[in-house]
Amino acid sequence: MKTGKTWLGKGAAALISVALASGGAASAALANYTTGFEVPGAGHDFGTATWDSGNKFASEGVDFSSQTVGQMMKTIENFDFEAFKKDHQDLPWLDSLLVNKGVIPDDIDDEGGANTLFSRGSALFMKTQDNTKLGFAGQVYYADTLNQDVMYSVSLSTGDVREDKNARKNYPSHEDQTYTSGALQVHQKKFITYYNSAVTLLDFHNPTSGDVKLTIKVKSPFAAVAEGDEMVGKRVAAPLMIGTDGSKFVKAMSYVDVRLSGNGMKPGDQGLVKEIVVPAGGTASQKITMGWLADEIPKSKTQYEEYKKIAGNGAAFERQVKEYNQWWAENIPYIDIPDENVKKVLYYRWWCNRFNLLEANIPGNDWQFPMNMEGVLGYNNGITVSVPWAMQDLKWLRNPVYAYGTWLAQGEYSENKNYKNNPGRPNIWTWDMMQNTSQVGWEAYKIYGGGNKLLKKFADISANDVTGTLEHFKGTDPYLVYYNHAPITGNDGDTVSMHWNGGGNYARLDGTSTTYANAVAAAEMYDELGDSSAANKERYLADNIRSHILSEMWYDGADFDGDGKADTKGEGSFLHKKIVNGADTFVPWRDNNMFVFNFGVVPTAKENGYQSKYLTQLADYGDPQYYPIFPFFTADQHSIMKRVQAFVDGKTDAYGTDQFAWCNFGNYINTIRASLRYYLWTTSTRTPTKICSTGAHGCIR
Repeated sequence: MKTGKTWLGKGAAALISVALASGGAASAALANYTTGFEVPGAGHDFGTATWDSGNKFASEGVDFSSQTVGQMMKTIENFDFEAFKKDHQDLPWLDSLLVNKGVIPDDIDDEGGANTLFSRGSALFMKTQDNTKLGFAGQVYYADTLNQDVMYSVSLSTGDVREDKNARKNYPSHEDQTYTSGALQVHQKKFITYYNSAVTLLDFHNPTSGDVKLTIKVKSPFAAVAEGDEMVGKRVAAPLMIGTDGSKFVKAMSYVDVRLSGNGMKPGDQGLVKEIVVPAGGTASQKITMGWLADEIPKSKTQYEEYKKIAGNGAAFERQVKEYNQWWAENIPYIDIPDENVKKVLYYRWWCNRFNLLEANIPGNDWQFPMNMEGVLGYNNGITVSVPWAMQDLKWLRNPVYAYGTWLAQGEYSENKNYKNNPGRPNIWTWDMMQNTSQVGWEAYKIYGGGNKLLKKFADISANDVTGTLEHFKGTDPYLVYYNHAPITGNDGDTVSMHWNGGGNYARLDGTSTTYANAVAAAEMYDELGDSSAANKERYLADNIRSHILSEMWYDGADFDGDGKADTKGEGSFLHKKIVNGADTFVPWRDNNMFVFNFGVVPTAKENGYQSKYLTQLADYGDPQYYPIFPFFTADQHSIMKRVQAFVDGKTDAYGTDQFAWCNFGNYINTIRASLRYYLWTTSTRTPTKICSTGAHGCIR
């Protein structure tokens, strides 16, 4: 998306970094993006966002029709594979759609972290990549760091290699690169298979009139012992989870054996070695395979052996491309959208979800299930606040293991308490956080099912989360959730309300609303199981949470801070509170206040407790003075300006941030959806129009 750049027009402005992914996803974008986006302050209307006219798209090659509605992705796959079999340059649709060509547009220095390898295995991936070397140079991870800057490197006797960066093509299934070394032209394809074999396919072309003798050497810090026709490394720790300060770590919960081989290559003290002759005007090829073999992933062993035995580069490449793209056909739904830009973003989002899945099957409670990791290139952990964001997407995959695995993992390592961040990676967001995991999980169960035994497991961990949350995040009111650390919300310095008059303990609308939604979900799960006693307990908690929000957290009036100026277009607003001298006091600065609508806390017209004044708060959403639709922010921009002034006046010690964040766009969409479905009203008459008869409990997604 082309956002342009607007320089600071006021003293208070926020520097915004735009990324084409939801929070925590891969850092490398698959289309041009813009950094240095600057917002001149509250009230600025950017108008309608426009797409870059130079954006590129790829056609499915198959017409969408009623005959292929249910099997569109499979139909595309069949079409693609038939064409790919005839011509390996004719790649499947999603490879062609999502390829990144050349260097990432804003990455002038071709920094290794930004140009990561898009191809990855179920546990093995490259966090960074050094494109100045052949093979897999860069930080290698098996679930987490292995503390090495190279998996294996390939050197040539003809000299160092020089890449033609403009010819680089980074596809989801593989990377395609062109180099020169001495007189030779070197074409490299590389990829990591699903079961964690790292394969390099090299083709050498000699354009000269004389033969070129070439010695190829392959070395790896993970496989230093010659054994048979391989270099091997036994019991390589996988993973060694290290804290950010290096003082805390979790010892390896599993080990893998590493085996490195190459067609016709001999192992020895220098690693794998082979001498070949590239004939004048001719070509030669070489395949190199490293397998990461784990007992808990039996196919890691068989797949390595299969790739090792494949004779030609073309056959190995064809197998990888087909197996990688087959996953799309088996799992994701086809989405038909007229705007090709939006369509591309949505399929990129599917790639982000897939890239951030860990399926290591590591023994123990931390990493035993397939699960979503927030940002494998960043935090690389199962982080509570982002789990439901991911599950909102994962629940639409045909295979339930990804949504259910992520949910079960949280339940398992939370020890019958509130959901926690995965303890398998210490010092990475180790505090407990806000989430609506049970609500989203319940929606996933409505899609997948699974039987009463599984549902009982989900219901119990959901109930434990509700009671655990109320117990852990305590304040003066037992039915409200209190936070004393802004990142608990997942919004960090954007949480403007928690900078009001310094720090402290805050009764939160966001965390309390999500806990309400989780309690409602738990009650409905027990209803489905026929356990009325457990259901009534959860419903009792939900009803009390709701009544305390409505009675204690609504502020009547438009002037929140008594300065004689309106802080809302409505008759009042739901506001967070801060404990001051033992009593909860309204906080006039707003962020995430819309959660009471998103999660159905505000009653609809046919529910008890309904008051039309609550709906007037919705007038602030879409108004650039408060909450512009684009760009989208965590905080009320009116409140941001007040925070800046308070900082200037010395009333708060935190300037904070004002991020243009995609995770917040999800909150905006939920607010708009809720208002259209359940809380529709007009600003002229301020008369609500009810459009959902089943109430928030049954309708809110």
